[in-house]
Amino acid sequence: MLALRRIAELVGAAGLLVALTASLQAQAPQFAAPQATPQPISGAVALRLLPRGTVLQAADVGGDSSASVLGYETQRIIAVGETLRAPAIAPAAIVRSGDAVSVRVDVDGISVSRRGIALGNARLGQPVRVRFGLHSLSGIATAPGVVRLP
Repeated sequence: MLALRRIAELVGAAGLLVALTASLQAQAPQFAAPQATPQPISGAVALRLLPRGTVLQAADVGGDSSASVLGYETQRIIAVGETLRAPAIAPAAIVRSGDAVSVRVDVDGISVSRRGIALGNARLGQPVRVRFGLHSLSGIATAPGVVRLP
């Protein structure tokens, strides 16, 4: 009930998300989000010159394991015929710098969300900073265009 009263007091305040985040950090231990670590992938090769930042599609890759790398993103320039494996490729970012994102925070079963602008790129489970006017907070990328505050 105390949490509901606190949220009700903050609803009209400009710093609602800042206050909720501070409250959550004081009440709950920090958690480590799982990091998506790409494993070396053999058998998939580049069918064309792939610039850095290319999200792999069927026309870009060939070989036995080509389906397993679809949706991955190149981390550097990849030459024609080069085997695709980490760290040259990694899961694609689900939040990109400059994107409008939905920032969510949960307190005692109540979910509050607000729109913000991502200040960096993040893959699933990675931290990313989000700007709200003059303020910014760090959260965890949980889905495309969604950042959850710890």
